[in-house]
Amino acid sequence: MSDISPKHRSDQPIRILLSDVNFLSVWSVGGITGVVRWFQLLAFGVYIYETTGSPFLVSTIPILWMLPLTLFGPIIGVLADQVSRKLLLVLSLGGITLIQIFMAIAAYHGDLSYSLIAIVSFLSGIFWATDMPIRRRLLGDLAGDKVSAAMGLDSATGNATRMMGPLLGGIMLQLVGMFGVFWLSGFLYAICLLLIIVSSFPQRAVTTISTAFYSDLSSGIKFAANDPLLRRIFLITIIFNIWGFPFTSMIPVIGRDELSLTPFFVGVLSSMEGFGALLGALFITRFAFKEIFFRLYLGGTILYLSGIAYLALLTSVAGGPDHSFYASSIALTVIGTAGACFAAMQGTLTYLAAPPLYRSRILGVLTLCIGTGPIGFFNVGWMAEIFGVPYALAIISFEGLFALLFLWAWGKHMDINRELNKRLTE
Repeated sequence: MSDISPKHRSDQPIRILLSDVNFLSVWSVGGITGVVRWFQLLAFGVYIYETTGSPFLVSTIPILWMLPLTLFGPIIGVLADQVSRKLLLVLSLGGITLIQIFMAIAAYHGDLSYSLIAIVSFLSGIFWATDMPIRRRLLGDLAGDKVSAAMGLDSATGNATRMMGPLLGGIMLQLVGMFGVFWLSGFLYAICLLLIIVSSFPQRAVTTISTAFYSDLSSGIKFAANDPLLRRIFLITIIFNIWGFPFTSMIPVIGRDELSLTPFFVGVLSSMEGFGALLGALFITRFAFKEIFFRLYLGGTILYLSGIAYLALLTSVAGGPDHSFYASSIALTVIGTAGACFAAMQGTLTYLAAPPLYRSRILGVLTLCIGTGPIGFFNVGWMAEIFGVPYALAIISFEGLFALLFLWAWGKHMDINRELNKRLTE
């Protein structure tokens, strides 16, 4: 009989993975770059609002970060099958490091402008589009049969960076300004570059570019559009990305304009959403089971949108800035927890609902649905410019809830859990 407890056995794959110096390096790069991504988004948002006073311009920053993921993600994925993934990651890390050095020099001389930050946001988005698919593939290559544990660890790390990044961004912006933000970013990217350079990865066979890429994607879209279960899953994803997640771009505006917070406390406020996401991820890992997957997915979306409406109310009438700060922090924690339920179940339900033959193509369609996010950021940005942030948040939340109500009325006859169980047993 084994003297290893079940808990210890469940921890073994992660311990084995982290004992591999190459895996540890790639995983560390994901954590470090994730922290940089989130603290830059916070710092950029606060700085742009302080210098322009425009909520709309603040909302354009995450749009510029996300666009390359939508535009270049599939291309980079194909390219990664043609050339060395290590080389691609080294080139992208080297390029983004040089960009940070240039921006630090510009900030030191007082030459920062919205245009420069917009350009660096788009270029950072290109790095993000490179990092996400290639680094995750490298993690999978190194993990072997422990790929599930590797992806779970990477996902948990991503949620943790959403909490740590804004905190660091607020501290850096308040203490040393944008020069310090870019200097620290360049330093951390340089560390990541060094980690990848000294790492070694398994050799792999080079494949050829599939000429059927676009036809495969088209067939995946057609299949999803004609499948009632997948159609519902993807429509909820679109609702979340257009009327839910984009509210995060307004957190710097809420902190500075509505609550009169310093950059540090704006970072604290923003980090609470990430803290909630981490709590939600832990909850999902421990308590989620197949019979409630769709309820978590839909319920998480409803709670997320409702939380945004409540946040809009708090920032306006909660009895003063101090009270509003604490109440808003709690609201953001709940929103983050709800968002984690949505995010975890999104990929899980898509994977389970898609037939094996179409699974890769359907996951590609999911990426396109997530890519509707810039529409939402544009939407909340211009409304905040015209009506103010509280009204903008209230409007997008009620629009999203109405869309969910319409979707429920459209497909209320469908037993989601029974359909999922049916497909799993086929």
